[in-house]
Amino acid sequence: MGSIFNMEGPFFRFGNAIADIMILSFIWILFSIPLFTIGASTTALFYVTTRRISDKEGYLFKDFYSSFKSNFKMATKLWLLFAGLFGLLAANVYMLWNFDFFDPWMATILLPIQILILIELSITSIYLFPITARFEMSFRQTIKSAFFMANRHLLTTLSCVVTALAILLAAEMFFPPLFMVSMGLYAYVTSYMFIVIFRKYRPELDSEQIATEPLLPILDFDDENPDTDDNLSDQ
Repeated sequence: MGSIFNMEGPFFRFGNAIADIMILSFIWILFSIPLFTIGASTTALFYVTTRRISDKEGYLFKDFYSSFKSNFKMATKLWLLFAGLFGLLAANVYMLWNFDFFDPWMATILLPIQILILIELSITSIYLFPITARFEMSFRQTIKSAFFMANRHLLTTLSCVVTALAILLAAEMFFPPLFMVSMGLYAYVTSYMFIVIFRKYRPELDSEQIATEPLLPILDFDDENPDTDDNLSDQ
C-alpha cells in the first residue's frame, strides 16, 4: 500500500499529471488570447507535454515560454496559412452545399473535391504543431512531414480525432468546466501517441546524448531511401 502513495507511486504521478494539465491549459489560453499566437502557444504546449511523457522534468512555464519564443515565427506562419485555407475551403463547401445558383453538375464535381481537401487539411494540421515543437525543419518540410504522417498513420490520426471529440462531448454533456482544460488534456493524451510515432523516425528522441542538439528533419523528401517505407507504418 505504501508504494501506491509514495512520491514515485501512481497516485502522485496521476496527481502531478492533473496539475500539469490544469496549469498548461491556463498558460495556453493566456498566450492564445491574441488569436494569431495560437500556433506558437500550441507548439509550446506540445513541447512541454511530449517531454513530460518522456520523463523529461523541467519548469512548466519556463519550458513553455522557451518553446513559444524559439518557434514563434514558424508556428505563426503555419497557423495563419492553415487557418486561412481552412476558412476558405469551409466557406466553399458551405456555399456549394446550401446555394442553388451554382450549376448542379459543377457542384456535384467540386463539392467532393473541396470536402476531400478540407479533410486532408484538417488531419494534416493535427501533426503540424507537435512536429514543429520537437524537430528542426523548414516550413515546407514541416508541412510535408505532417501530411505524410497524417495519412501514413491513419489509426493514430483517427485516435486523435476521437480523443478531441470525446473530450468536447464529455465537457458539453457531463462537466462543462472541462472546456477550460480541454486543450491541455488533449495535448497530454495525444502526446503519448505522437511520441510513439516520432520514435519510429528518430529512435534517439529525448535521449541524453542529443539532449542539447537540434533534431534533424523527420523525413528527407529530397533523397530517396528505399528502406524508409518498411519502417514507418503503425504497429
